[in-house]
Amino acid sequence: MVPIDFHQYRIELRRILLERLASLSSEWDPFNAAWICYALSSEGIEHNQELIDLHNRMLRWLEEEKANLWEVQRNLGPVAVTMWLCKKGTQKEKQKIIPTFNEKVKQLNAEDKWSLLRDPEQVYLLALGLQCSSETEQGYLKNIARREMRRGPLRRRILYAAALRELGENVTLPQGEPQDEGDFIALVWWAERYDGDKHVYWERFNSVKDRIALDGESGYGIHRILTVPEIAMLYEAVIRETIHPDPVLLFKYFPLHQRVRDLAEKHFINKNYLGAVLEAAKALNELIQQKSGINKFSEVRLVNITMLGSDHDHGKPDYTKVIIRFNDYPNELSGQNEQEGLGLICKGVFKAFRNPKGHKPEDHPIVQLDAYEALEQLIVISYLMKRIEAASITNKESTP
Repeated sequence: MVPIDFHQYRIELRRILLERLASLSSEWDPFNAAWICYALSSEGIEHNQELIDLHNRMLRWLEEEKANLWEVQRNLGPVAVTMWLCKKGTQKEKQKIIPTFNEKVKQLNAEDKWSLLRDPEQVYLLALGLQCSSETEQGYLKNIARREMRRGPLRRRILYAAALRELGENVTLPQGEPQDEGDFIALVWWAERYDGDKHVYWERFNSVKDRIALDGESGYGIHRILTVPEIAMLYEAVIRETIHPDPVLLFKYFPLHQRVRDLAEKHFINKNYLGAVLEAAKALNELIQQKSGINKFSEVRLVNITMLGSDHDHGKPDYTKVIIRFNDYPNELSGQNEQEGLGLICKGVFKAFRNPKGHKPEDHPIVQLDAYEALEQLIVISYLMKRIEAASITNKESTP
């Protein structure tokens, strides 16, 4: 699988969002403005000038439309986002519209096929706004969302489920096979914002990424040109992935030594990080034995003999007795420094990574690993294995 360049994709999506934002100055659309606000908020509120400016524009819109604001149902979603942003950051005085907003939501007729409640993009925005209200006030929308999340396309059901999540309900991801690009976007968005195997959904998204156009100009012959809500959802998912990368994606994308990958992958994906690193460390020891032809010593002593030319853990390196030589400059200080440094790192792997994991029970605090720490340790082991494979062998005939 060709990996997604999330940082570059984030730049492209932001550019499109800002273009859509600029278009609002000539053709104001509060619904699109609300979703752009939502997307930009994923970058954070403080010092986010584009979001602050757009939120202020939404607040002015509320004042300008005060006379007939509540006469247009489509305004409710944008009102909700404006309230939600007030709650998250500034402009507390706008909380005075909450009672009217709550009442207007309860007046929506769920049986009308043209009702706002049949529009999952609007309902999700309404849920954000209702976070400012009591559980009692939220009850009507919760009941609608529970009913609607059971039917329709996958993306639709995911948005209704997300509305429930925003209102404190512990619902799970609706099941179903994605049928179009919007479904794939909704899946990665759910996984990043709520829960799920992110790597699985990003891999599936990657299979349709080339069929997606972010704007009309690049969309000639492309199956799907994204709407503003779809761009917003995808942007938030990418933002979250760049801030907190999925460890499994990092594992799959990083060019690990193949032996490390083969031994560690199953353990890593199953979150057995201790087992992943332990197997890789054993492979490192095996490689040193194979490269040097020595297989009768402990790991640390083996490193001393093969890489440092000393049979003592604290002995001074003897570069004339080195067996695994990492460079062709044993008589130069830089070459000696690299030789000793890589040997010491290798010893450190066995002392810090391998030995505690091999001698302490898996629930002992000293061997506890999170995914990122395990990956970092695997990368160190991978690098050493690559260097050992590329090293030359000397003094093999005089090995102990």
